[in-house]
Amino acid sequence: MRKKMTTLLVLTLILSCKSPNNFVETRLKTAEKFISCLKNNEPEKILDFTYHEADFNINNKEFRDFNVNKAFKFIAKFGIPSKDKWIIKYDPSNNFDRLLITIPLFKGYDSTFNLIQADIVLAFPPPEISDQIYRYEIADNYDASRMSPTLAPEDL
Repeated sequence: MRKKMTTLLVLTLILSCKSPNNFVETRLKTAEKFISCLKNNEPEKILDFTYHEADFNINNKEFRDFNVNKAFKFIAKFGIPSKDKWIIKYDPSNNFDRLLITIPLFKGYDSTFNLIQADIVLAFPPPEISDQIYRYEIADNYDASRMSPTLAPEDL
């Protein structure tokens, strides 16, 4: 009986090393480091945590600087929620977005930006491709009805 229990315990430990929880936990650590770069407005440092072959927002310096600065401003204004409020979607059968982590920054109405909602969305591929973020997005929605139109120079 004791041998069976020991064998079962060893088998459980071996299987737990390959569990989806390990896959998700390691990516959450990468996500935290990536968010730290956004929080500190460090566009070049996000390259350490991204698979920059795939996403134009990552490998194009102008887009990277713009998006990191936008995220920096949102984070400075609204903060980063605790990890228990992050939305984690893990789909082992998805060959592209194996893991999506959505970090909700704001939902409501902000008159400064005419903002309705702002999220940071991080996508991780299957481990065969990379263990780094291969796509990210600053998903933001605005209330266009409250925005004033921009005047043409001759109307000024």
